[in-house]
Amino acid sequence: MGISVRKRTEGGETIPRPSRPQQILLFALLINATGSGLYVASAPVYLTREVGLSDYQAGLGFTIGSGIALALMAHFGYLCDRIGAKRTYVLSCLFYAVAMVAFTTIDDMLGFTVVATATGITSGASAVARPALVRQMSEGHLRWFRTRNRVVNNLGMALGAGGAIAALKVDTSSAFEVIYLANAASFVICAAFVMLATRSAGGVVEARPSSRKWVAVRDRQFIRGTVLNGIIALQYPLLTFAMPLWAIDRIGAPAWVASGYVLLNTVSIVVIQSRLSRGIRSLPLAGRAMRRSGLIFTVNVVLVALSPLLPTALAAAILVLSVLVHSVGEALHAGASQEVYYGMATNESQAEYAGVFWIGQGLALTVGPVLLAYVCLGMGIPGWLMLGAVFLVTGLLSPRILMAGAGRPVETAASVEEPASHTEVTGTRVQAETAPEGMTA
Repeated sequence: MGISVRKRTEGGETIPRPSRPQQILLFALLINATGSGLYVASAPVYLTREVGLSDYQAGLGFTIGSGIALALMAHFGYLCDRIGAKRTYVLSCLFYAVAMVAFTTIDDMLGFTVVATATGITSGASAVARPALVRQMSEGHLRWFRTRNRVVNNLGMALGAGGAIAALKVDTSSAFEVIYLANAASFVICAAFVMLATRSAGGVVEARPSSRKWVAVRDRQFIRGTVLNGIIALQYPLLTFAMPLWAIDRIGAPAWVASGYVLLNTVSIVVIQSRLSRGIRSLPLAGRAMRRSGLIFTVNVVLVALSPLLPTALAAAILVLSVLVHSVGEALHAGASQEVYYGMATNESQAEYAGVFWIGQGLALTVGPVLLAYVCLGMGIPGWLMLGAVFLVTGLLSPRILMAGAGRPVETAASVEEPASHTEVTGTRVQAETAPEGMTA
């Protein structure tokens, strides 16, 4: 039975309409992201208030756990290319659900570190499998499907953050347990719907064994892009870890402000992501977008740093403004980083490229919490300004770094343009090799 992808016109552009398998996959990812939003928006407060860890201990636990997983990322990618994105993603979801159940039982630093390691490993496997899965399910419309995936992810995070706000207002141990058990359930449901989506897609999603290993590690241009992205990716723990704890400690914000920041950020991303990502269609354009994001994060950091010097009401308003500013920078960074990975990854080593790319971003997520706890929360305003300088310099260097890879002769998914005149794709299999350039994580 053939697979068809109808197109419609919106704002002068012809864009595809999701097929049934794509709709099922997007629904699965929405459920997953909703559970993750519950976790991300509440974990810092839970660890510091319920478990009794200090800011530094919470950051260190995340760092240790994620660091162990980070060392395995390239291996995860190679394994995923061997056994298939679907199988890797489903297994990672199921193991992550078990880890989330264990999260409700921690009561000290050691227990948290063990659980953080388990979640880090399963998240690492998921991180390399998801881009390959989305690429394989794109049905020849990779750039469009990557943006749709990103929007769905942020919508789910917003829904989860909203639920976390309600739980944090209750502020009991039982409320936190509900959060993490709901997150565990979301991963089980996600795994079930991913299997349904791939079954509906027929032979589209399958393992694509590659005899070549460490292709991405030897790709110097890709490594430069990975390092660049990793530095800018410090913006993620900045929003979810440092900013809410700074607001709580320095201006006396309520505990649910952590969830409020995530909710405001994700809603903003849902609104602006497609528009800001639309024009990022090459590495030079990705470099310019990365530069703009670096400048925006610099402004954001300065706003956060100066907020305690203002009256409480004005400081709270400035921090809300900083979240909105941060959201614009995040949308630009996301679009640019997706172009770096999907514009450079070879077809036969998709997941391996994803694994190496996540080493850069994973370092930011791993080192970020403990680094920000020491530099920003520990040193105060001087530390925030140092972080701003890092964003500024990295952003200014981005166009030159990414321009070096603009003429790469590697066979990538970006080398095949999406057919402009066809309104339907048919056949029992839609090959990932025919997908257009770019995609999202």
